[in-house]
Amino acid sequence: MYMEWARFHKTDENGRHYFQTYSFPYTWAAATPKEPGTGRISEAAALAYSIICAAGWQWQTPCHCVECTITAKSAQRSTA
Repeated sequence: MYMEWARFHKTDENGRHYFQTYSFPYTWAAATPKEPGTGRISEAAALAYSIICAAGWQWQTPCHCVECTITAKSAQRSTA
């Protein structure tokens, strides 16, 4: 089974950025209506598919944008 993944940029309650990623079957994604202007399935659909499919996964990865990198380096210096 071929899998597809969708990544959504999020911010946690502390203001840190991260990516919430979902994997789900490619055929399900192909049959799902896309959101206007983005060409992607909705996050709600991606979440549902990752839960329903036995091979589906959900995970978070940190963001490495300039703002997040500066914040992380500042935090490292303050604890050193």
